[in-house]
Amino acid sequence: MNKQIISKGKNAVYVQDHIGLKTLYNDINRNDYQINISDLFLKLFYHACQHERKSTIIFLLRIYFELFSQCEQIALRQCFFYGKYKLKKKSMISWYSQYVIPLIKIDFIN
Repeated sequence: MNKQIISKGKNAVYVQDHIGLKTLYNDINRNDYQINISDLFLKLFYHACQHERKSTIIFLLRIYFELFSQCEQIALRQCFFYGKYKLKKKSMISWYSQYVIPLIKIDFIN
């Protein structure tokens, strides 16, 4: 079942079907599937970065802040830094560094 859900999610990421992704997350919560939502998020986020789907990256960033608890957000935080290295085009890397990383980055004040 996990492979089917991940495959369905990757197809939705590739065609930038945000309604399909939202439905997928809702179905998982409603049907009590035994799937790790954090793992699903990571796979779909990396897939979006690899295929440079800007609107889907933004959508998944919204899901990150809405769906996950603060503890889960801390655990998943590193995926955003790795996602930058999955990008290929300089324009995408620049956009990602300018708009995504600052939302996740924690600045320590001395």
